[in-house]
Amino acid sequence: MAETAVGAGAAFKDEGNVQFKAGEYLKAAAQYTKAIKAEPDNHVYYSNRSNAFLKLSKVEKALADADKCIELAPDFVKGYHRKASALHAGDRSDDAAEVLLFAIEKGLDNNDLVRMGITIKGKAFVPLAAARKPGGPPPPEKPKENVAPAPPKAQKPVPAAASPADPMGAAKKQHLYELDPESFAGLMIQDVFKEVLEKKQVPTIVYLQPAAPKSKSAEEPGLAAVGIDKAFDSPQTLANCTDFVKQHIGQTGAQSAMVVVRKNHVAYPCVWKGKAKGKWPCDEKKDGIIMQLEARGARAVFFTEITKEGGGIGVGETHQLDAEEFSIFPRIFS
Repeated sequence: MAETAVGAGAAFKDEGNVQFKAGEYLKAAAQYTKAIKAEPDNHVYYSNRSNAFLKLSKVEKALADADKCIELAPDFVKGYHRKASALHAGDRSDDAAEVLLFAIEKGLDNNDLVRMGITIKGKAFVPLAAARKPGGPPPPEKPKENVAPAPPKAQKPVPAAASPADPMGAAKKQHLYELDPESFAGLMIQDVFKEVLEKKQVPTIVYLQPAAPKSKSAEEPGLAAVGIDKAFDSPQTLANCTDFVKQHIGQTGAQSAMVVVRKNHVAYPCVWKGKAKGKWPCDEKKDGIIMQLEARGARAVFFTEITKEGGGIGVGETHQLDAEEFSIFPRIFS
């Protein structure tokens, strides 16, 4: 547990964690109940018991404890995780997504909130989260037109699970290495939009999804980001960069990659030029963000229009393009 309780209920909470880790969820819930009786205003105990109840399929009790946790600590992120998890388990996915968006709107935005939103609602959650974040762009008038369509899946999503190292982590949470290519792409798009909105710049980069750790005791691999500033200057620089990225993938075992570049920074290949009318989604002169997903068995290309906002740049409409016709980066997975 990330939280360390100090008080009359601490010993009960610690024993509950032991039972939870052992898979004894009923015994864990009983210990958390004792902790709550000893310290009824400790929000962590309600969060813990909510998770135990969810493991026991006691959805309404899990939801009640999550609500109490939020009541006691409105800025405690995990409380919103608990409530969203309970709602999702009760087939109330729309309500679960709204809980996460509400937390983001409060300024509690973090990768776990967005990751859970993607798990619940798919990549459609990404622009919704960006719009609800304080200072973010206004929500689109026609969500279906502004949401980037999902790229083809290379595999079925891995069932979400709490981390072995964090048994009291949010239900349905997934690590980066557990995500399918679609979900990884959605998370990376969200990060790109965040950087554009906060730093007013577009990175020229390749995000690499890490491989699974070789053992349960091994340190969880983090997200790798490879800078490719000169990649699109010429055919030769692109070929050199492709070889470098392939080599890095071979060394790390990365599962998928997301290439990101600002359109106006691409001197080669200018895939949007000379196309039949209607092939490219907007005026060829319009600047934007090109994002290309590469994975074994999956490939997708997206173009997000850049808007002018207060002297800076913002995020406009996102289009999915034909991956074979508009890819800017060679295949990097065999």
